[in-house]
Amino acid sequence: MIRADSKPLVKICGLQRKQDVDMCIRHGADVLGFVVDYPMPVSWNLTIETAKELMTTVNPPAKSCVVTGGTAEHVCKIAKMLRPDYIQLHWNVSVAEATRLAATLKQLDVKLIQTIFPDTPDLAQVAADFCRTGICALLLDPRAQDNAEQGGEADISLWHKIQASVTCPVILAGGITPNNVEDTIKGSEVWMIDLMTGVESAPGLKDENLVVELFKRLAG
Repeated sequence: MIRADSKPLVKICGLQRKQDVDMCIRHGADVLGFVVDYPMPVSWNLTIETAKELMTTVNPPAKSCVVTGGTAEHVCKIAKMLRPDYIQLHWNVSVAEATRLAATLKQLDVKLIQTIFPDTPDLAQVAADFCRTGICALLLDPRAQDNAEQGGEADISLWHKIQASVTCPVILAGGITPNNVEDTIKGSEVWMIDLMTGVESAPGLKDENLVVELFKRLAG
């Protein structure tokens, strides 16, 4: 899934309402993200049943992504029930676990995205190790797994460092809004940006004006 115009793909995450899913797709979102059965309390969490209902409205060329965490068995259960295009693990797992999970999900035609966190020791080496596991992409996110309610700022300089050390794409996340998106990605070749609170009026409530402005800024 590569854009021909060199603009980054846009993933809008934390969707909880059908009207927001439809609205984000209408204005150009490439990937719709749903936080499902996350093992810690977060405002955007959905049950598997609710997510399944919402995801029926995501049709090509838009893609679906389930954001979750926990054991490999738990993740595979979610993948089998929902069959998203992507599973994003916002959770620390070992390289060995990621290798096994990527292989299992591949059999379901589900691609794996592994989140990495800026405060991880030897981050560049960890990122390179994960890229060899069969995942489709990394996601650099300051929003830690054990404090997912608290955001942070996207670090484009760190993104450059990590992207230069790996062979898979690195998705950029963290405090991206319509107001800062142009400056954030300027001079980079980010494959995909990930937004959640930056286009919300409240947790789980997407603001159409902000979504429209985001794509307006990206279009230049």
